[in-house]
Amino acid sequence: MSSETTHAFGVDFYTGSKAALLAGIREWVEQPYSFVVTPNVDHLAQLQQNDALREAYAKARLRLCDSRILQPLLQRLGVRIEEVIPGSDLTLDLLEWADKEHLRIVLIGATDEECAKLRALYPRITLYHHNPPMGFINKPDEVQRALQFVRQHPSELVFYAVGAPRQEILASAIESHERTGMGFCIGASISFATGSIKRAPQWIQNCKLEWLHRMLSEPRRLVRRYAHDALFIVPAFLREKNYRVQKAKPAKQDS
Repeated sequence: MSSETTHAFGVDFYTGSKAALLAGIREWVEQPYSFVVTPNVDHLAQLQQNDALREAYAKARLRLCDSRILQPLLQRLGVRIEEVIPGSDLTLDLLEWADKEHLRIVLIGATDEECAKLRALYPRITLYHHNPPMGFINKPDEVQRALQFVRQHPSELVFYAVGAPRQEILASAIESHERTGMGFCIGASISFATGSIKRAPQWIQNCKLEWLHRMLSEPRRLVRRYAHDALFIVPAFLREKNYRVQKAKPAKQDS
């Protein structure tokens, strides 16, 4: 598979197809542990101020463009993303594959009710579940409990579903020599997969308006976040574009 990545907004983006990615994952789950992150506009904003998140991103095996809003901006910067790979879609693909192949999954986050639905929907998956308490990332003992759970339960896949930047920090704390398999930072994807949260209809997704559907579904949580993201991405895009224009100019010759 192509391992081509292109740098923008401080991130090396994976530019290949989802089909190529899934083919690679089938091989990588048998290798020493690695993990994947799914940058969107919110993540790019957090990367500006969060050292731990930047370190996690640097350690990730791949950084997949998760956002249909971000993709056209990347294209205008000359970054050719073959296709957007939303974490929610990738999670469904991995669940279906895991069910077909009788694989094991470690799930960090999600509720007991969602896990019960997962087991009903995908009965051939062996699911190991640990749900850290709220605020766990600021409690060293709870962080270690979560990490030990990942280390002590061998599996092909690890799903981190505790939100950014917590999930990325956890995923990056597992070292490659400690286990095999692949980790995926998936946010609310389990809630979508089990129907706890309804995704936007496909036509809304195709129109790049899934963010609006989500905001209207969870206004108290998302309105402020999306407003912050909008205030970040416009000047960030202009800075990135200007940087590329300046970089492309030929160096002045000394007379």
